[in-house]
Amino acid sequence: MASGVVRLGFIGAGRRGRELMDAARRAGAVPVAASDVSDDALREASSRFNVKVYRDVDAMLSGERLDAVVVSTPVRMHVTHVIKALEHGLDVLVEKPVTLSIVEANELLKRVRGSDRIVVVGFQNRYSDAVKAVRELMPSCNSSMFAGYWYWTIPPIPWFRRRSETGGQVVEQVIHMFDIARFLLGEIETIYASYTERGRDTEEDRGLGFENWASYSVAFRFTNGAVGSIHSTYALYPELGKELPLVMFDVVCREELIRFTGFNEAKLYRRGGEPLTFKSNVDPTLGMFKSFVQAVLTRDKKLVPTVYEDAYWSNVTVLAANESALTGRVINIKDYAKGGSP
Repeated sequence: MASGVVRLGFIGAGRRGRELMDAARRAGAVPVAASDVSDDALREASSRFNVKVYRDVDAMLSGERLDAVVVSTPVRMHVTHVIKALEHGLDVLVEKPVTLSIVEANELLKRVRGSDRIVVVGFQNRYSDAVKAVRELMPSCNSSMFAGYWYWTIPPIPWFRRRSETGGQVVEQVIHMFDIARFLLGEIETIYASYTERGRDTEEDRGLGFENWASYSVAFRFTNGAVGSIHSTYALYPELGKELPLVMFDVVCREELIRFTGFNEAKLYRRGGEPLTFKSNVDPTLGMFKSFVQAVLTRDKKLVPTVYEDAYWSNVTVLAANESALTGRVINIKDYAKGGSP
């Protein structure tokens, strides 16, 4: 990196991988290589980004002069690919969720803590200007409650429809909302979840390859005493988004309401005052890559608020929610994390 340019390899060149290549390039990094098992994905990546392509991850890691890699493969491969990159002395940005296994989550945490490399998780919403502005208000907030919902339909990507591949909507998608809840209100102490297959349990749904929970309800308590709840569903239809917001969440403080519509706009309502609006004018994914590039160049982890050592707890929290739904028990997050120690 003598020239101050960060050379990136991409493990995974599918739809999301190519979106990340574009964001990385706009952030000033140089995508130089990509690996994937799909010839179509590799052709598209080569055509759009002029990267050298590989069908074998190890060949790319051994054959290219890289500074960091971006991992956007199916979830079951994330930890394997991050560890391979660490063994080659590379920094990593990996898509969420990092893993569906608490044992894997803990093994990777051990590896990251034993390395001098920077591992960042793709929780891009922490880089939203609206989220950052609200976080600055939190020390004086006297927070009482977090409440949110995420409404959606059958995922358009076929393998996302299978719980065995993604962990369900709370793990694959709504993990973003849990991450912001932690970012704003602090750690979650206990969690209880109840899920149902009703609403997506017809022959038509099964014919579309839907093998998942349909709707999700999760209640939790923060270590500071505040409470929270998040509800989500795959039972609806995408056109509904033209009529009402599909993602919303509130932070309730003493005589204050902070309402987010999505992750890039928030309004603050205070007793006796005019509402204040916070908006993000820059793509948070671009902001994430700019921070990642600077962290790689300067070796300063403080530039990235989504290092694995922190993001680990968002992953553990949603896995604990699934554990609660399967067992019917209230799960203590720290105890659950200890139970998966390698």
